[in-house]
Amino acid sequence: MRFFEKSKRKEFEKLAKPYMKPLYQAALRMTRQREWAEDLVQDTLIRAYERMELFRAGTNFRAWLFTILTNNYLNDCERGRRRPLTTSFDVMGADGSIWEFPASEENDPVAVLMTHVLEEQLQNALDALADEFRLAVLLVDMEEMSYQEAADALNVPIGTIRSRVSRGRFQIRQYLGKQSEIEMR
Repeated sequence: MRFFEKSKRKEFEKLAKPYMKPLYQAALRMTRQREWAEDLVQDTLIRAYERMELFRAGTNFRAWLFTILTNNYLNDCERGRRRPLTTSFDVMGADGSIWEFPASEENDPVAVLMTHVLEEQLQNALDALADEFRLAVLLVDMEEMSYQEAADALNVPIGTIRSRVSRGRFQIRQYLGKQSEIEMR
């Protein structure tokens, strides 16, 4: 029995290790809080490990992990574990943003996106979206999941995901348009 556990652990580590950082970054975007994001990823990895026998070899492990992550986030929200949005001055970036990445990640596309493209206005636009739209946009546009993978992760029909992504993108464009009008005045 001990040999099985050790091989199961090694197999899980091999499969999960490449997705640790993307899981954390997705959790951080979902929760907007470092501590909650860390807890969410930890809970996701524990749940995935405990249910490893349910994963079908040859299927998309990344999508399976993100499904667990999303379900854990939704369950946390449902249970009222949602923590108030706070920002610690200890973790603020030099520009005042809460998005902080080590300098060694300069060539990481996600880090580049978060530090250069996802400016404060875009982050505010994402934050303004209702959770259902924000989660759909994050999974499809930020995590580059297919519509089907996002639908599976959120346990909704694919048409619902397409609608939520479309509406979320529209609301982001509206928000950013209003912000640029305000700045032009």
